[in-house]
Amino acid sequence: MALVGWDKALFEYLTLYANPPWLTALSEKLGNPATFAVPIIVFFVLYFFLNRLRFAKFLLFVVVVLVCSEGVAQLLKIFVVRPRPAVEWLIYVDAKALGFPSAHAVNTMALAFFLARWFGKSLLWYLPIPIVIGVSRVLANYHYPLDVVGGWAVGYCVAASLWHLAQRFFPEFCSD
Repeated sequence: MALVGWDKALFEYLTLYANPPWLTALSEKLGNPATFAVPIIVFFVLYFFLNRLRFAKFLLFVVVVLVCSEGVAQLLKIFVVRPRPAVEWLIYVDAKALGFPSAHAVNTMALAFFLARWFGKSLLWYLPIPIVIGVSRVLANYHYPLDVVGGWAVGYCVAASLWHLAQRFFPEFCSD
């Protein structure tokens, strides 16, 4: 369990010494879905008007990816039962709150993977989304670094599996 000790030490350093109050406040804001509501709505409206048929497929796949990734994240939280760091530090009141994996990290990585495949780009184009959100979860004191890294791995695996299944059983779905 040396990895868990390292994880806690890194978390402690990041939150106590490398995290000014303005960065914590920004990290809280980045984890709030309302922060991204307007850009997401604009994207959906533009994509709808540019290509209605493909938009319907896109929207369906986004919903499936996010429902599956969130479901897997919640199941893993139940099986792993790792408390959030704020629970251990007694600054978070919900003692039932579980940390591994970070659902924000799972969902954003799954979405990044899907967007890369859907739009035919390298995953590198979309990695800033999960990286920024994942780091914000640590800096906002909600997750240890391994919760986020594990979440990224889980999100990648969920989306890759769904994409593989869609290509195998619904190839017309994945193409124009």
